[in-house]
Formats: sequence, structure tokens, C-alpha cells
Amino acid sequence: MAKVSYNLSYGAFYQGELVGFVLNAVDERQGFQTAFNACTGVLPKHRGKKIVKTIYEHAIPILRTHGVERCSLEVITKNQRAVRAYRSVGFDIKKKYKCFRGTLVPSQSEGYEVIEKNYNREMATQILDQHWYSWENQGPSLIGGNFKYFEIVFNGELESYFIMAKESGYVAQLEVISASPEAWGRMLNALSQISSFIKINNIDDRLHSKIISLQNAGLENHLDQFEMEMPI
Repeated sequence: MAKVSYNLSYGAFYQGELVGFVLNAVDERQGFQTAFNACTGVLPKHRGKKIVKTIYEHAIPILRTHGVERCSLEVITKNQRAVRAYRSVGFDIKKKYKCFRGTLVPSQSEGYEVIEKNYNREMATQILDQHWYSWENQGPSLIGGNFKYFEIVFNGELESYFIMAKESGYVAQLEVISASPEAWGRMLNALSQISSFIKINNIDDRLHSKIISLQNAGLENHLDQFEMEMPI
């Protein structure tokens, strides 16, 4: 789903043993061919040896020959050791994300209609500007997963929408289109009818009204992440 390209992913070996790796997802996002670090790992006894930096030094010239223009990744804000390591490679912080989880308490429907559709490639190109979302929550990633698209219609007009995996309660995107102050409440109530426990990763911290609405609904901001980027 993340579009990992194994032929552009790299491992570091010591005496024949894999001791570190970077898995790169490669795709065009916001007009740039991008290599997104979908997963990184280093064995504990080999940490502190600049293995990730060495991997990037090896990988960057190869990525360039494949048309990659920038690298990006996400890292937990409290993991300052990792943040420093990525800075040493050349990454800079571009965004800060907030992750939420919790149980929504459903209330009686307020006369809105919920329309469920299969999420497809056409929708991925038509809905809200994807730059607010992180790599795995953007449309080009979601079309590879088991996601459904829901519209909330109130008084005959589209008021909000969300995209989620119904089985897990994971919400990849949610947006209010209407200026009505009650729109968030109706959308979150619609969400609660589908899955009471929900998870929402990587809300851009500049989206203040969205964050306040999620907190007012009782969801916990349990984790923050940085999005870091490096032109190559």
C-alpha cells in the first residue's frame, strides 16, 4: 500500500549479517518524485555506528539516477536520537503531526445521511489537496488498501467526508466542507456508528479547528511525529 520499491531499498551487512536497513517507497507526490522511508531498522548492538547515514550515502546517488528528487520520512518527536541522526544525513523538519485514538460515544442521528462508496483512483484525484496528509494517508497510497469513502449529507448538501478501514477503525482522512459549527459533531457521530474505537494518525498541527474538534470528542493525542525532508 505504501508503494515500497524493494529494488531501491537497502541493507547494511556486517560479517554476512543484516544489521540495518531502509525500505524506500517511491512515487510522485506534490509534483516531486519522492523516496519515502517507510521503515528503518538497526540491530541494537550496532546502533551509534552511523549505519543509517552510511546507507543514505550509498543510496542517494542511485536514487538520483532513478529520477528521485527528494527523500522524506516520519519520526516520533520524542525520539531525539533518531531526529539528530536524520539531521546529520541532511533531513530538515517540515511538518509536525498529531496522532489520536479513543472511543467515540454515539448519539441519536440528527437527520443527516451517510453515503458509503468504494474508494477508488478517481476519488484520489478529486478530493481535497493531499499535501495536508502524510504519505500513507494520501490518496495514491489509500487506493492500495481496503478503505471506504463516506459522505455526510445534511439538508441536501455534502457537509463532510471521511475515509476509513471499517474493520480496524483506522481513519485515514476526514474533512469538514461546511462552515456549520455542528458539522464536526455530525461527522464524528457518523464515525461512531461504524466503529466506536478509532485511530487517526498524522493530523497536521496547523489544522487547529480539526485538532480541537477531535479533542472535544474525547480522543487522546497519544503521539506526535515530525515529517522530515531532504532534497537530493
